[in-house]
Amino acid sequence: MPATSKAHDATKVNRIPYKDYLVQATPYKLADSGEWTINISIWHDTGSQVNIRNFSAANTFKTKEVAIQHCINFGRQVIDGKFKNCTVSDL
Repeated sequence: MPATSKAHDATKVNRIPYKDYLVQATPYKLADSGEWTINISIWHDTGSQVNIRNFSAANTFKTKEVAIQHCINFGRQVIDGKFKNCTVSDL
């Protein structure tokens, strides 16, 4: 399988539909600790345009795979309105 296909497949795994939104996990590795962060984009297609909002959290994780799972869970919680200062209600 070509490298570009693997990269494309990895991106698909990092995106999940949830309710009327798409959650994309984009964790990044911290240079000082080598741990991975929670960083997400939540996409909402209104039919006439796509709105995107980014969110992050201070939590860190040992592996990228674990960070991705926490990103997805965080995105679901944001969409569900679990955080007062993180909302997609106006997206």
